[in-house]
Amino acid sequence: MNKKYLLFLTPLIVGYLLGIYFPLSLLKPTFTVNEELNKAEYYRMLISLMSAFITFCAVLVALFKDDLREFWKKPNIKVTMSTTPTSEIFSDMSQTNSSTDPLITSSYITKVEIENTGNLSALNTEIILEKLVFTEKDTNIKQNIECSGKPIRWNGLDATSVTLPVGSKKNITILNIFAPEKVSKPDGQTSKEPSKIIIGENQCNKDHNKGKWVATFMIYAQNYKPTSFVIEIEWTGIWKTRLTEFNSQFKINLK
Repeated sequence: MNKKYLLFLTPLIVGYLLGIYFPLSLLKPTFTVNEELNKAEYYRMLISLMSAFITFCAVLVALFKDDLREFWKKPNIKVTMSTTPTSEIFSDMSQTNSSTDPLITSSYITKVEIENTGNLSALNTEIILEKLVFTEKDTNIKQNIECSGKPIRWNGLDATSVTLPVGSKKNITILNIFAPEKVSKPDGQTSKEPSKIIIGENQCNKDHNKGKWVATFMIYAQNYKPTSFVIEIEWTGIWKTRLTEFNSQFKINLK
């Protein structure tokens, strides 16, 4: 059981058991009919009760200080996606051509922004694709795709685990769709390989290239309760070399 629940349950349970099994009548003082509590005795008793209460509170704080701290000081991770989350990546070949040559799109990528809106840094933050469900176009048959369980690399870093300071924002790529490729065969013939779609660290089967994907990502951190966010992707499987044309065949939303 989580310590924060023990913090509240322990005094209640102890008090309840004492009330049932402890002979409280033994604590009842005996006074003569005319005996009265003088002012000094009254204040001495009051100070003793206050001291006992403060000692009890100090023990609770010593035992559960980390859990108490979490009530008002903790990270809070927010996931957002821009209105135009998908961008083009151009091939190296097109970038070396003259300015009059058309640019060739080699892939499309989608990023989400991860922001720590809390008041404590999120330590060792990782994002993992936890669940992926595919529904082929024009069918209602859902297929669960096995996930690799690998953490995703953060953009601009060769790392899958980062610390998110208070107020910081970092981007992470959750989707890559690569252009179809021409592959040469030993007999000199060429064949066309379909587009590759990679969600998180999972490369989807080449038969799963048109339909709807529902991807559940989990956010893990050393000092943060695991939370999830869901991305819904729809694609006709048709490749277009310009983003404006591709967007007519492709949709992605943060649920």
